[in-house]
Amino acid sequence: MNSENLLFVYGTLLSGLSNHHHMAGATCLGEASVQAALFDLGEYPALCVQGAWAQPLGLVMGELYKIETEQWQRLDKLEEVDPDSLENSMYLRVPIQVQWRQAERPQVEPKTVAAQVYVYNWSLAGRRRIEHGDFRRHWSMRT
Repeated sequence: MNSENLLFVYGTLLSGLSNHHHMAGATCLGEASVQAALFDLGEYPALCVQGAWAQPLGLVMGELYKIETEQWQRLDKLEEVDPDSLENSMYLRVPIQVQWRQAERPQVEPKTVAAQVYVYNWSLAGRRRIEHGDFRRHWSMRT
């Protein structure tokens, strides 16, 4: 599989959550996880994979999707990626190593694959970390 057509989602794009309809046309490949830090921004989370805010890295739960090339522009717009200005981009799409639990083979150990992920690009000062790394669980405890 090509990392250019795989997306790890961890927040409102997850199945059953508020922005999942934006994943129409994508194929869910199954549960997955990454080493990162997850933060509560209110209605949606932020993922941090490097720097002081990411320490210590922990397990962040999500789903792995196969994305068609034409979907990237729509998803970049949703995540407020500004291709002309890094500092104006709320999120950036970056490569990441994902532990993928293959849906058709759940008894098999997770496989490491390269995928894309949206990471938060602005300050996380004053934001609470979601220690257990599961936004779906975090959201269900709030509502």
